[in-house]
Amino acid sequence: MEFFWGSGQESRRLLLSFLLLAIWEGGNSQLHYSVPEEAKHGTFVGRIAQDLGLELAELVPRLFRVASKDRGDLLEVNLQNGILFVNSRIDREALCGRSAECSIHLEVIVDRPLQVFHVEVEVRDINDNPPTFPVTQKNLFIAESRPLDTWFPLEGAQMQISESMLC
Repeated sequence: MEFFWGSGQESRRLLLSFLLLAIWEGGNSQLHYSVPEEAKHGTFVGRIAQDLGLELAELVPRLFRVASKDRGDLLEVNLQNGILFVNSRIDREALCGRSAECSIHLEVIVDRPLQVFHVEVEVRDINDNPPTFPVTQKNLFIAESRPLDTWFPLEGAQMQISESMLC
């Protein structure tokens, strides 16, 4: 089989395209984990080294490290077993406020050769701030002549806001 590169400029474009594709594939590795908020120190999150295809014996020599764009002290990796775990209490409301989605974004970096992996850890909400209602009991008087599918609006619930949510 013969392969013809064409002109020098075409060859460079083709080579650059392959190089960009290789960088994209190598740098676009993504892992997704989830952990409930308020998880205690030491709570298992995931086997990050195994999931990234790294050998445990490589972690220290290749300078395995985790950087966080959000808060680096919340999660940590044990370099002996490659497990990602909760390092300190995660308060979802303090981290993300009232946002419906809450995640911690990590970058895992290993050297020799350099590899960067993107890891997202979703922080699942637990019902630690239950809603309150203005009154505990409401009496409704409904006429018998009302159709079956009639709706009756009620006053909405209110969420208690702690000081940590305001930060």
